[in-house]
Amino acid sequence: MSTGSRSTFEKTEKNQEVRIIKIAILAEELFGWGSGKHFFPIILQDYTWKVNNTTYTIHTQYIYDKDILKGRLRTNQFDVLLVPGGGVGDGLAIIKGFQFSRKAIKWKKNISAFIRDGGGYVGICGGTALITDLKTAQKKPQTFVERQYHKSAIGVTCVSSYYKSLAFPLFFPFQKKHPEKIGAVAYAFSFAPGETVDGAQIHTGGVPIDFQIYHDHPITSGFDKDIERIRWWAGPALVVPEHPDREVKILARYPMQDLSEDKNIRIHAWKYVGGIYGLIRGFLKAAWYIKKEKDTLKNIFLYTFYMAGNWKKTDKYIELDFANKPCITTEVYPNEKKGRILLCAAHPEYMVWWNGHISEMKSDTFNCLGTGLYHWEGISPVSKHAKVELTHTWWMVRRFVAWAAKVPDDHLPPTHAEEEIHEKHPLLKNIFWDGSLLNQMENI
Repeated sequence: MSTGSRSTFEKTEKNQEVRIIKIAILAEELFGWGSGKHFFPIILQDYTWKVNNTTYTIHTQYIYDKDILKGRLRTNQFDVLLVPGGGVGDGLAIIKGFQFSRKAIKWKKNISAFIRDGGGYVGICGGTALITDLKTAQKKPQTFVERQYHKSAIGVTCVSSYYKSLAFPLFFPFQKKHPEKIGAVAYAFSFAPGETVDGAQIHTGGVPIDFQIYHDHPITSGFDKDIERIRWWAGPALVVPEHPDREVKILARYPMQDLSEDKNIRIHAWKYVGGIYGLIRGFLKAAWYIKKEKDTLKNIFLYTFYMAGNWKKTDKYIELDFANKPCITTEVYPNEKKGRILLCAAHPEYMVWWNGHISEMKSDTFNCLGTGLYHWEGISPVSKHAKVELTHTWWMVRRFVAWAAKVPDDHLPPTHAEEEIHEKHPLLKNIFWDGSLLNQMENI
């Protein structure tokens, strides 16, 4: 076995070897916008498996922008940088798109140096958007969000993200005539809790999608199905160049039928009609709510965004244009250090569910993003403590980081593992709705 990795190796009795895989989890959430960063230590920290005479254990550590700027992301400290979506990946994609910022330039340079020096990178949803440039149906980014996502690219991957169009609801200046142009973002900020057929209320933003799995890669070669259900929450499709300058593999693709053609999950575009008055009223509601809940003032703008209204449903559908496009890719950086990059546009850390359909709220009442424009109905009953649904694709997360850390192909973690989920598990607040607006907004 090669010992060229930065991971810690320890010799034990009878020629047994222990390898510690060190994962840096980027945890810089911006704008009060939350993320699933707290899922990853639960999935990864101290996870251990054994192959032949080698025992592998994963250790995780949060790092922040200040750590990257101070040069603490180094290959002698970490094997892999994992970047979650939401307020981390997507939030940073917006901020790092300001190319005149010296800090943004240095930040990108230091992450690039880590990968060029042989470090691994795992991008989940927004973590994929952050590192890639952006292609759109218009060939050139048009909206503010599209331009920021495009300019956030770090310059180490040959893969691009793809959205037909992309804009933030509420702040899109052309939403009056073209509300559908917000694109996949419509699936990100606007879901009320869903309901199972036996009455359980669960947080169900986005869509659980049956992705096509390709088995010609070590990560998926041990998986015995051609389809895997993974949570999708407004992530991009991916574009692989026709003639890449490196080894690139596609591990999964979106379904052959576009999501926007499936009557169970397609949604109408809604448009904001509240004007300045609606924003002011939303701000006052947010301030009152923060005082009532003794919440932090840093959430004032996020809660204003959620509480501003009113919204009206239009007759236009959200179109994605993702059919059969790649969703998960791997690549090896083309130098002697061979840093590994894995991009995943979906969320294997989150729960999935089966059956059900998306319903839309009534348009003749007051609507805002905080209380939801859409919700899931008719979901199949979930298992005890949602154990099956919550842990369904955790195997992917573990194999992603192990591969990126250059664990030998035949030593990757198992594709099936017994998980322990108890009634006081910290993630259950992200699964079952407690009936409060705060818990609902925390899980949008």
